[in-house]
Amino acid sequence: MQLLPHETFTLRSREPLSKIIEKLEAKIEPQKIIRWGFSRRHLPYEGTISHSGFQIHRIIHYRNSFLPIIRGKFESLPNETLVHITMRLHPFVMTFLIFVFSTLYSLSLAVFFSEILSGNVPVFEAVLFLGFPLFTLFSFWCVFWYEVNRSRRELTQIIQGA
Repeated sequence: MQLLPHETFTLRSREPLSKIIEKLEAKIEPQKIIRWGFSRRHLPYEGTISHSGFQIHRIIHYRNSFLPIIRGKFESLPNETLVHITMRLHPFVMTFLIFVFSTLYSLSLAVFFSEILSGNVPVFEAVLFLGFPLFTLFSFWCVFWYEVNRSRRELTQIIQGA
């Protein structure tokens, strides 16, 4: 796994592109502006699909800002079809995380280190100050990679039937 929330991989299938698109269309429904959380009668993914590729995300019944946006591009070869897939965090979520953590540290890091050098900060507070944001980022990272691995398994099952 990578440190940054980004995953790229390629799936191969001996089936023609039209058959792969047909399989994906059976599991992807059009994007809805408002989705009611009470209904469980839906396909596993929502988004758009065309002959050049797709952009989808999993339909979930819980809050998760770290759900990956999945983009795929089709490459049709004589004996097989390749599906190049990229999974990333939503750009808004990535921008928000960068803004929050850079603001937090840029405003308080100078004050914190001056207090440490003067000996006014207990070790426990120093560990909390430095450790909590790292723990938070680690938690976000784990949630993102859980969702990536789940979607990767499901897409492999849909495209390759394995």
